[in-house]
Amino acid sequence: MKNKIKIIFVDIDWTIYDHSNGDHVFDFESIEALKRCQQKGILVFLCTARPYHSTKQTGLLDIFNPDGMILCNGGIVIKNNEIIYEKVLNPELFEKMCEVILSHHLTLEASEPFHRFLIAPKTDAVDYVFESFFEEMPEVEDYHNRHVITSMIFASKEYDEILKNELPKELSTYRFHDYGVDVLDNPHEKGDGVKFVLNYLDINKDNAAAFGDDLGDISMFEEVKYTYCMGNGKEELKKKAKMIIEPVMDHGVKKAIEKYIL
Repeated sequence: MKNKIKIIFVDIDWTIYDHSNGDHVFDFESIEALKRCQQKGILVFLCTARPYHSTKQTGLLDIFNPDGMILCNGGIVIKNNEIIYEKVLNPELFEKMCEVILSHHLTLEASEPFHRFLIAPKTDAVDYVFESFFEEMPEVEDYHNRHVITSMIFASKEYDEILKNELPKELSTYRFHDYGVDVLDNPHEKGDGVKFVLNYLDINKDNAAAFGDDLGDISMFEEVKYTYCMGNGKEELKKKAKMIIEPVMDHGVKKAIEKYIL
C-alpha cells in the first residue's frame, strides 16, 4: 500500500480532534503525521460537516495548513482560499424557512462559504448546542439575499412535527442534536465533495485514502480505495472500512499513516 497514496481525506471531530472527558483537544501527533505526508507530496484535504467559520474557530487552521477543505458535509470545497465547488441553498426557500422559524420565536444559523450568522437573537436551544461544541456564537444579521450553503435550526424535539408541516416541502430536515436540526433543499454528502476533488485533480480513487468515525463518512469511504475507521467510530462505518485503527485518543491517524502510508 505504501507509496500509492496521492491524497488523504480526513475528518476532524473524533478523528484528529478528541472530545473525550468533556474537553476538546487536538491529536497533535496525528496532525504532525499529516504534515509529514504533505512533505512527501501527498495532498491532505479536511473533510468535515463543519462550515468554514466553525472549522477556523477550532484553531485547527492555525496549526495546520491543509491543501484543501471539503466543508458542510460536502456542500462546499475550498482550495487555496477559493471556492471550487458548492451547493447553494435556494434563496427563496431559505427566506420562506426563516419566516417560519421567526413566527415560532426560534432562530437558525446560516452558513455562507466563509461566514455564518443567526437570523434572530439566541435562545436557550442555541446555548445548549454551542456549549456542546465549545464554539463562539455568531452575530445576528439580516437574512435577506444571502449566499447560504447550509442552515441549522435551534429547536427541541417538540418542534419536529411543526417543522415537518410548515417548512417548504422541498426542504429536508436532519436532527443531529437534541436542540439542533440541519435543513437543506438538496442532500450534502461528503462523498460528492471527495468525488469532485478527485476529478478536479485527476487522481484515481485507487490512490486515495480517507479517515473518519461517523455515519457522514460512509459516502466519503465509498469514493476512495483505502478507508480507515477510528476505533472510537460508529459500528456502521466500521463495517464499511478496509481497516479499523486505534481510537483518536490513542493517535490512530498517526499510527495508520506511519504503518500503511509513509
